[in-house]
Amino acid sequence: MLNTLSKTYSMAGFRVGFALGNERLIAALARVKSYLDYGAYTPVQVAAAAALNGPQDCVEEMRNTYKHRRDVLLESFAKAGWTLPKPSASMFVWAPLPDQFKHMGSVEFSKRLMEGAELAVAPGAGFGEYGDGFVRIALVENEQRIRQAARNLKKFLQSNAAPAAE
Repeated sequence: MLNTLSKTYSMAGFRVGFALGNERLIAALARVKSYLDYGAYTPVQVAAAAALNGPQDCVEEMRNTYKHRRDVLLESFAKAGWTLPKPSASMFVWAPLPDQFKHMGSVEFSKRLMEGAELAVAPGAGFGEYGDGFVRIALVENEQRIRQAARNLKKFLQSNAAPAAE
């Protein structure tokens, strides 16, 4: 198992993590890693140890914040016309492209969202060959900003609605 302190302890960019598992595999990983880098800066290691060994109420608080943001996003985006699957544990929502935009792929759809709804998402194409039908939405904004994004999204979807079949 590999894990990092990036999201759980708000240490993104510090590049601190750990690996747990079979002793032989971890020893091999340590050997390979020793050729790649020299370890984290000592104050970062001290901060990581303090995070892991200190009170953990901040973790529950962070989980609740992301859960609430997720719920606000799912509800408000559904009202805007884009129903998304509910992730069980993540600070991201992986959203399939709305039907009327699937033909353009995730990169073009992301550009259109940016220009037409002032909504920034990560194109799924950047995450591998199976990602192109999706965008990744980060739950980094507060609820007010999420609701504003949903209002912008609603206008965007209405102005780009597929023409009715005759």
